[in-house]
Amino acid sequence: MKSLRGRYALFAQLQAGEFAVDEELNCAMHDELLEVACAANFHQYEIANFAKHRSAAAEDLPSLACQHNINYWRGGSYYGLGPSAAGYVRGVRTKNWANTDLYCQQLERGCRAIERQEQLSPLRRAGETAAFGLRMNAGWQFNRFSDVTGFDLRHEWAAEIGELVAGGWANVTDGRFHLTAAGLRFADAAAEKFLR
Repeated sequence: MKSLRGRYALFAQLQAGEFAVDEELNCAMHDELLEVACAANFHQYEIANFAKHRSAAAEDLPSLACQHNINYWRGGSYYGLGPSAAGYVRGVRTKNWANTDLYCQQLERGCRAIERQEQLSPLRRAGETAAFGLRMNAGWQFNRFSDVTGFDLRHEWAAEIGELVAGGWANVTDGRFHLTAAGLRFADAAAEKFLR
C-alpha cells in the first residue's frame, strides 16, 4: 500500500475514507466557473479549457484556443519529449521512461528513452480519436471524423451514439455529434463507450 500511496496518493486517501467527494458542491462550483468565465468573455471549448475570440465571429473554437491541445483532441500526431511523456506518430503510441535517471541514461547512450510502444489498429485509434474529440464542446463533424480516421462515426458507433442521445448526454445536430452540458460532466464515461 505504501508504494500505491506514493504513486496515487489522492486516490489512496479517497479509497481509505480519509475524505469524501461532495458531488453537489463539485457541480455547483463547475456551474459557477462557467458563469464567471462567460461573463468575462471566455468561451468553454473543452471540458477544462476556456479562451477568448479575437473577433466577434462565431466559430466552433475560440480564435485563441490552445492549438497544441486541439491537436490531441482531433487525432493529430505528436512527439513525447521528456520523462513520462507520451507520443503518437505514424500509428505508434510511445511512452518515455518516467524515471528521470533511466530517461537520461538512455539519452546519454544515444538511444531514444522509450519505455514502451504500441502499434494501434486503425479501428482502435479511431475510437480513441472519437473519445478525445468528445472532450470538446463542438464534438465531431461526421465528415471531419471520417476524413481524420477513415471511419464513419454514425456506422461504427451507432449504438453508442444512440444510447448517449437517449440518455440526454449527447445530441446529433447539423451533421455533428457532441455532448450536451450534462454529457460533458460525465465525458469520461461517455468517451469510454468509443474505446475498442
